[in-house]
Amino acid sequence: MASNIPKFASFRPKPKPGPEPPKEHQTPPRPAREEPKEHKRSKRTKSPPPKKLEVETDTASSKLYFSDRRGDADVLQYGALNRYDVPAYRRFGYGYVLGIDTSQKIDRERSSDTKVYLTPARRPRQERLLIDKRTARESDKTLRFIKPSDKHAQVVDEDFIPVSAHGTAAGDDNSDEAEPPDASYRSIDANPNSQQPIDPDTQYDSNTEATSARAEVTKRNSELVRKTRESPESLKAWQNFIDHQETMMTFELQSAELNDATRLQLSDVRVPIYEEALKKVGANTSHQIELYKGLFKEAQRSWNESKLVTRFKEVLAKHPASTDLWFMYLNLVQSSFTQYESCRAAFVQCLQTAQSHASGIPVEEILHFFIRMTSMIHGAGYQELALAIWQAVLEGHLSGSKEGCEGFEVFWDEEAPRIGEPGARGWQREKYGDTLRPVEILLSRYPSYAGLENFSRREVEAIDKLRYPGRTCDDVDDEDAFHTILYDDVQEYFDFIPAGTPTALVLEAFLCFCGLPPLPTVASHQQAWWNDPFLASGISASSGLPTTPENEFENNFNTKVKQFESCLLPDYQMTSEILSGYKFSLKDIRLSADFIRRVLQQIIASDNNDIIAEYLLAFESQHYPSEVVKTAKQLLKSRPVSQRLYHAYGLVELRWGNSAKAAQVFSMAISLGNTSTLGHESVNLLSSWVWEALSRSEQVEALWRLVSHSGKQPPRPNPKALPSQHTLESTRLILSSTTEQALLAYNYPFAVTCTSLLALLAYLPSSNAPAFLTTHKNLSNYFTSHALTRSPAAQLLAQSTVRLLHFHITHAPIVQPALARTALEPLISTFPSNTLLLALYAANEARFAIDDRVRGIMAQNVLTKEGERGVAAWSFAIHFEGMRNEISGSTAHSVRALYKRATHGDAVGAHCPALWASYLRFELSQLHLQRNVTAHRTRGKDGVKRGWQVRVDEAQARVKETFFSGLRMLPWCKDFGMLAFTQLGVVLSKEEAERVYGVMLEKEVRVYVETD
Repeated sequence: MASNIPKFASFRPKPKPGPEPPKEHQTPPRPAREEPKEHKRSKRTKSPPPKKLEVETDTASSKLYFSDRRGDADVLQYGALNRYDVPAYRRFGYGYVLGIDTSQKIDRERSSDTKVYLTPARRPRQERLLIDKRTARESDKTLRFIKPSDKHAQVVDEDFIPVSAHGTAAGDDNSDEAEPPDASYRSIDANPNSQQPIDPDTQYDSNTEATSARAEVTKRNSELVRKTRESPESLKAWQNFIDHQETMMTFELQSAELNDATRLQLSDVRVPIYEEALKKVGANTSHQIELYKGLFKEAQRSWNESKLVTRFKEVLAKHPASTDLWFMYLNLVQSSFTQYESCRAAFVQCLQTAQSHASGIPVEEILHFFIRMTSMIHGAGYQELALAIWQAVLEGHLSGSKEGCEGFEVFWDEEAPRIGEPGARGWQREKYGDTLRPVEILLSRYPSYAGLENFSRREVEAIDKLRYPGRTCDDVDDEDAFHTILYDDVQEYFDFIPAGTPTALVLEAFLCFCGLPPLPTVASHQQAWWNDPFLASGISASSGLPTTPENEFENNFNTKVKQFESCLLPDYQMTSEILSGYKFSLKDIRLSADFIRRVLQQIIASDNNDIIAEYLLAFESQHYPSEVVKTAKQLLKSRPVSQRLYHAYGLVELRWGNSAKAAQVFSMAISLGNTSTLGHESVNLLSSWVWEALSRSEQVEALWRLVSHSGKQPPRPNPKALPSQHTLESTRLILSSTTEQALLAYNYPFAVTCTSLLALLAYLPSSNAPAFLTTHKNLSNYFTSHALTRSPAAQLLAQSTVRLLHFHITHAPIVQPALARTALEPLISTFPSNTLLLALYAANEARFAIDDRVRGIMAQNVLTKEGERGVAAWSFAIHFEGMRNEISGSTAHSVRALYKRATHGDAVGAHCPALWASYLRFELSQLHLQRNVTAHRTRGKDGVKRGWQVRVDEAQARVKETFFSGLRMLPWCKDFGMLAFTQLGVVLSKEEAERVYGVMLEKEVRVYVETD
């Protein structure tokens, strides 16, 4: 009964249908449930049947893989496979891929949605991504979300899209609804409608620092491109654009140092820019040369050697007078060194070109080429020829003869004593009938079957005994065609140096060839010659730093300074004080002290030059200490009024501890000059006289000497009395006036010495350190205003500041370390490779090693820009790191890292024999250390290597790697190759030693002993 009662809902009227939306916005409804099979089948029969190709595609895609024998037609049409026809990889458990061997797994770190990378499954276990310490560093970008706008949602029914994105009009009726409601007093958040999301890890990042910095770099690049298009002739615009490419490439790198791959990519980017700049910069020769220099620097990484050499020859034909391009070309030829003769021919071609353009090339540059050529010849083993070339050049310039090559040929063929040999009197003065006695050179006898076992001893003996050029009358056991030097062998080198070149300049070039210090003069060419990495041999590890008497420095600070100064390749401006204590090592050049002494004596006899005489006294002070006083008296007898010779003689007496004698010489020599005015030599004598008293810590005596510029001290009421204020002021006015006159006469070394005396005058009465620093700062500002900031005179001023600052630190009762730090840091930024500045700074900071300021200033100023780095800077950095202990953070790994940075392919020390030899000695010391530590241990009987054995093997492998890397970078250096048979005899195998010997023969390196 109840079931027949109708439901009230059935009587409810049906709702009227609403308005239909536009057809373009309709979407077909999706069925909510699965239709019956019969219904689906009926619908499918009504639709046209699919094509056969589509059925095959579906079937193929459902398989794991299939063999396609017909190929894909899309390859011809689109140039690639249809990725929709390629079946997807099927992944299953733990990252394995179905169909691939189980030894491979998916690399989670490198794989993405579009690419799958595989990695060996049995490698060390991967770290979890959530706890991996590298994950945060590699993906440190903040997540950014697009926040949709609620106010401007597009309405589907509208017939237009509003262009303006602004808000509603000011008179909108609903503007009251936009006002935020008042916050409840119970609310914690002041703004109840805060837009901050609940999850703090998904904050909206509208303008991150990294994004803005990247945008700035890109914007800067666009501006530089625009400038090159607006001003294509501007060299600065192109250089800025090229330099900016490194910033573009290294912006997101973790390390500031570029690796080899990044450098190659950077070169690939810069080379086309250089090529485009050369086409648009115009016909300006200087601009083209600068662009070519940059092009060849980058092209050395990306071009092969043959292409590079060919392009060099084309450019040098256009710009034959460019010494910078010639140096780059010679560096390339010498560092590749396929054969000795081809390398020598390149140097000869360079000198011939310089000879034809002598009017446009400075003589200092020509001499630099000449030093490089003779050093290469000597380094390749032809030591007799290199020395004979210098003998011919020195003889020709000393004589000044107008007879030409014909007269010199007669002199050479007569085999009369030449310069440096006993009995030599010069080309003009020589009686050709006088000849040297025949020399008999006997070499030790070894079995003919000795092979490489005795090769090192036989070769070293031959190198030592056959050092000097041979004559036809010499009796030598082994006939060697290269030992006897005839006139034809030196003829082509005789005229390379211009005829009017000063003798002192030629001598200084010869001293650079010998590895000896320069003359105590201020000249710009000295830095270029002595800082050339190709000329720094240093295979024997002899440091040429000045030494100090043991009784002069006694406290720990001075010992620290002395230790820091004793680096392998020191760099400073040479002075008379430094020269008087120099070591004058001759181990690398293998010349006797007698030979150098006779060269200096013969030049002094021909050229009346007091600077060369001073150099002779300093040389004899080191090698002939018992005869130096006799030599000084002989020189003074012939030049009785030479204040410079008296100064040199006084420094010799001071060097050997005769302070009273030195003070007497200084005061007497000052009185020889004009007492009314101060000359340059008088000021130098006065300075040494004052510093002699300061070396004995007698500041009052030094002050009285300072005010006695006539050489005679006025009477004092008591020994401790100070000069009157009037006397001090009078001396200050005289020194100030002399300084101004020296600056007006462009005699900057003279001005530096006077300024140093003014600084002493301000310091000695009250030990006021800021006063003398201000005095030096005033002259430094003058140099800056006259574009002399990095001049040799400015470096001399910096060394003078260091000398007085050193005295203040060691004698003042209380010294603030910040004083020396503040004074030295600007000087180091200007002269980053000066050893004296760096040594004093390191000694001052040694008491605060935890701050590590020395490493900081080295990274900031010394080792920053590749173009400004020098071998001396790297030498000091390595030396400083080696002196630190492990408590201060220095280990063998940190020292090795510096060596690698200093000698990598693009570094300034890549072709420096001294750095490579030092690097190899370091690795050898580490190998000996490992062997000494494990000497008492025995190997296991099971054949498995223990940990100590692995460490020894690794150290030995590093020695081999360093040696062969150095051999590739120094292919012309025979001394470095000979280390394989001397110091590395127990490290290299017989096959490796034979391979080194074969390489030397292949490159035409001079070898005295032939092996079977």
